[in-house]
Amino acid sequence: MVCSMFRRTILIASAALLALVGCGDDDDSGTAPGPRGDFSVLTSSSGVELDADGYEIRVNDIFSGLIGVNDTVEFVNRAADTYVVELTEVAANCTVQGNNPREVLVVADSGTETTFVVECIGTDGVLRVVTITSGLNPDDGYTLAVDEMEAGTIGANDTASTADLDTGEHTVRLGDIALNCRLAGDPLRVVDVPSDDTVETNYEVFCTDQVGLVRIVTSTTGVLLDPDGYQFTIEFGDPLDVGTTDVRTVSGVAAGINRVTLLESSVADNCSVTGENPRTVDVPAGSLVSTTFDVSCGVP
Repeated sequence: MVCSMFRRTILIASAALLALVGCGDDDDSGTAPGPRGDFSVLTSSSGVELDADGYEIRVNDIFSGLIGVNDTVEFVNRAADTYVVELTEVAANCTVQGNNPREVLVVADSGTETTFVVECIGTDGVLRVVTITSGLNPDDGYTLAVDEMEAGTIGANDTASTADLDTGEHTVRLGDIALNCRLAGDPLRVVDVPSDDTVETNYEVFCTDQVGLVRIVTSTTGVLLDPDGYQFTIEFGDPLDVGTTDVRTVSGVAAGINRVTLLESSVADNCSVTGENPRTVDVPAGSLVSTTFDVSCGVP
């Protein structure tokens, strides 16, 4: 008797499941009630950088198949009813035009279709760098770095472009600026690269024949002194080497106020620079100015 009741429970549950499958959808039992019809989903994608792996179709919020960027998928023998159709898994640079999701009415013994129009925009942009150099004894060119990676060289009065940059913020740095030249502004800049467009940044450099000399003196005390010395920069010139207790004189520096920096990155972790760093020095034309960097080292 228990087995008979258990078997009856299974049969009732199975019948209920079949009834659910047959509601508002096609089934393979051949006994689906009511009128039937077909509908098709079409995609029409345009622009640049189209979605590489296509889209997904969801019908009544249920995954119902994959579709290409310019494609057609047919749904046949569906119960005449209204269905909610949605295009999903659309790339971030693409936008579905019109309603999504949308309702599709399936009419008995007929076919209907709905088209999803998708527009895509480029995600890459172009960074254009322009150099404008004037004055006497001008520099013959500079180096460029984008996002701290070398990007080649650029002439003194030149234009260079770096293509295929992701949309968003990037850094650009102008380097190898001659010591007799002054840069307006900072060599390191943050630029916002637009999608599928160009952004431009200009570097203005003024050069002079009025130059002097800068003497860098280092005095290091303590224990476990930095074994390989230090590096320093004058204005935006390239780093120069100097010993731990040393003197180095640099010629050809533009007369006037110049910023001198002992690079912290070149100083051992157990050592520290005392005093102002960076600091400014007033370089006299045809003469010399001296500045001393004191470094103290201790047990790490």
